[in-house]
Amino acid sequence: MLVNGGRAIVPNVIKAVEVARQRGILVIWVVREHDPLGRDVELFRRHLYTTGKVGPTVKGTEGAELVDGLVIKEGDYKLVKTRFSAFFATNLHSLLQGAGINNLIITGVQTPNCIRQTVFDAVALDYQSVTVIFDATAAATPDIHAGK
Repeated sequence: MLVNGGRAIVPNVIKAVEVARQRGILVIWVVREHDPLGRDVELFRRHLYTTGKVGPTVKGTEGAELVDGLVIKEGDYKLVKTRFSAFFATNLHSLLQGAGINNLIITGVQTPNCIRQTVFDAVALDYQSVTVIFDATAAATPDIHAGK
């Protein structure tokens, strides 16, 4: 989903991903995709999926794709989510456990929602360390991103 401020962090996300790949670290791309009728969308967003209207994060729409410059490569993993947290109702925790991964580095958007909730869930699930790269994450405005 396109977030104001998101395009500005793309070079930093690319750099973080390149470093991860060079070090053999699994890169997991998390995207939002929703049912065309909005049946799996949060209640407060269902109005965006009214009859005859294609919602902003339906599979195949721009809002469900990675922004230009971000590319899923062989060996990466694409995780589809329907809520703020990448852990909620997904196989992320099982995937990480199966791969023996206990330390997470998080980039992306939207800091007060998706990033924050994913971090909270990772901490609750006892990951050893959870690092957010500040200049590779963004929110709608710099003040929101900084927590002001």
